[in-house]
Amino acid sequence: MQSFILMSEKLLEIRPILPQNREPAIELVNQFFRMVNKLPLDGIFQIRPRAAAKMVDIYLKLRATDKVLFIGGFIEEELVSLLIARVEEKPYLIEEKNLFIDLAVTKQGKRKSGYMKPLVQETFRYAKEKGILAIELRAISENKLAVEFWKKMGFDPFYVRFRKSVE
Repeated sequence: MQSFILMSEKLLEIRPILPQNREPAIELVNQFFRMVNKLPLDGIFQIRPRAAAKMVDIYLKLRATDKVLFIGGFIEEELVSLLIARVEEKPYLIEEKNLFIDLAVTKQGKRKSGYMKPLVQETFRYAKEKGILAIELRAISENKLAVEFWKKMGFDPFYVRFRKSVE
């Protein structure tokens, strides 16, 4: 899988994240995790230090399976956006499986430039190719830009996930 999209005079290349992309992928995931940790949440939810490296390393190992989509949007060699999704088996449902987007992030300073939309479109192409009927994701309700983006991409709220700290 490799595709090119012309975006305001710049060519966005969508390609798999490979081991040689590890460091920029970790930095991009770290940017997202730092942003999440700054959100006014419940005071308990915090992403651990070095979580980005662990997450990227896990998905680099899993990308060889038929169960993971780990792609990036590149302008020349600069990683500007990244999307990680995994196939979830649901044998108790008629759909049998779905594709769950674990993380989607665009580099700071490049957000709202359209670099995520092609990755999401590639995710839909991948799902169709695999016979997957639905794509799901979670967005933190305090992350208003993300909630707005996913709604613009045609996603509808489906589950309500509740959280309460144990006192």
